[in-house]
Amino acid sequence: MEVARRVVLDSDVLIDFLRGVDESIKLIEDLRGKGVTLATTSINIFELAWGASKLGAGKLGHVRRLAKILEVLSLSSDEAIKAGEEMGYLELLGLRVDLRDVLIGVIAREHGAMVATGNVKHFSRIRGLKVLEYRRVRV
Repeated sequence: MEVARRVVLDSDVLIDFLRGVDESIKLIEDLRGKGVTLATTSINIFELAWGASKLGAGKLGHVRRLAKILEVLSLSSDEAIKAGEEMGYLELLGLRVDLRDVLIGVIAREHGAMVATGNVKHFSRIRGLKVLEYRRVRV
């Protein structure tokens, strides 16, 4: 699969990166080596901060640093409308997708980015979104 010029790193990829998981580090290094702009969304930053806040104040510093290093794509009113439309479409089809995943996916799609994620099942349901599968070796 051809990789887009901009890739939104989903929360699972970023969490693994912060934990030093080899697969995440390799994915990010490979993308940087191809000249890809690494991005995430304000929704992902929220998810990371939410999780980090439960682990102690020191962990929030890691999230703040990521937010400065990566391009952070925010939810505009146009994207919010498109995400609402996409959520309604998926519900009419009887497909369950977490609201945050729809928001992340639509933000990425509208910025011409693909999403690198281990949650291919949900993200692949979003029309027009390209997904780069992130596989973590579980031991």
